[in-house]
Amino acid sequence: MRAAPLVAAGLAALLALGVGWRLAAPDADEPPPAGAGGEAPTAGAPAEPPVPEREPLPAAEPNDPAAAEPPAPAVRDEPAEAAANVELRVRQVAGHAPVAAFAWRFRARGAATTLRGDGHDGRAGLHLPPGARGQLLVEAAGFAPAASEVAAPPAGAPPQVVDVFLAAAAGGAGITLSVRDTALQPVPHVRVDVFPLQPGDESTGWQLGAALWTRRAASADGRYELPELMPGEYGVRVLATDADGDVLPLLPFLHRFVLTGSNAYVEDVVLEPAGIAEFEFVDATGRALDPAAHGAVQLRLHEPGGDGPSRTWTTLGGGGRQTALDRLPGPGPVAPLQPMPAGSYELLLAIDGQDRLRQFLALRAGERHRLRCVVP
Repeated sequence: MRAAPLVAAGLAALLALGVGWRLAAPDADEPPPAGAGGEAPTAGAPAEPPVPEREPLPAAEPNDPAAAEPPAPAVRDEPAEAAANVELRVRQVAGHAPVAAFAWRFRARGAATTLRGDGHDGRAGLHLPPGARGQLLVEAAGFAPAASEVAAPPAGAPPQVVDVFLAAAAGGAGITLSVRDTALQPVPHVRVDVFPLQPGDESTGWQLGAALWTRRAASADGRYELPELMPGEYGVRVLATDADGDVLPLLPFLHRFVLTGSNAYVEDVVLEPAGIAEFEFVDATGRALDPAAHGAVQLRLHEPGGDGPSRTWTTLGGGGRQTALDRLPGPGPVAPLQPMPAGSYELLLAIDGQDRLRQFLALRAGERHRLRCVVP
């Protein structure tokens, strides 16, 4: 893998190649967690029609970076309601001309639902939960995105005007990924999580934090141009998925990038085979173990004899997905969000701090290991 800053002008033609991006569907994605432990609380969003390759990029889904609790339930993208209590005005920084077309996303702090919509001729009416505070992200083709904290007016108050100014995006700048497996075959479906990082912070484990956004994308040649990002430092995670968004047994790509607004990266990404451990926890009656009924269920999966890293767990199957850091997010089958290297592992399950189950398993590269566990 190599990251090479390039001259913007030389890459203009290359980076002009688009790729079809879309927000994850509820039954297909994560979600990057909306709080600490976010290997994506960003959870799913409602299913959308198949995305043709190389179509214009939709807006990203913001997360609440200030949240400190474990990942919230799966996030769903839902259309905003008709009655507007916020008037969004989007204009260009240069000359203050209205932006012809743009997309917006809003997530209230601690909420599991993301509102989304589009605007035209510099205006959009938003219906936000009265009194809600959260992050509003605005994106438009040819402009750098803008994120800001917004407080919706209380119930009964007159509509509030929110002004957002977008600066023109620098041509030939950004991140382009060429994703292949070890046989050098293109990976045609990926999920990309982007995490905001503090400048100069070299700490590890940033993929457990709250993602700025999560997207799924499709590209027959495995080439993906990330949407515009504001200048800053970012952690990027790439997971291989199938067409439905289910993670494949390939190790994730994790890398840090520093964007200045005028530099570009072209990264060759090779995803190596890995194992996926899927678990179904049931009680003595055969019913799915439910944290809401049994109390907090702690999960630790590591090599025997060690503590191992923290992991984000995600529920599997249809419906809105849930995620949690080192905990069972909800009833039903679950798996670590990130595939793991092949090898021997030990699973420890505790309820309210009391050890209840210890299970050993061997993961083989390129395979899924499914296990049904009865918790006494």
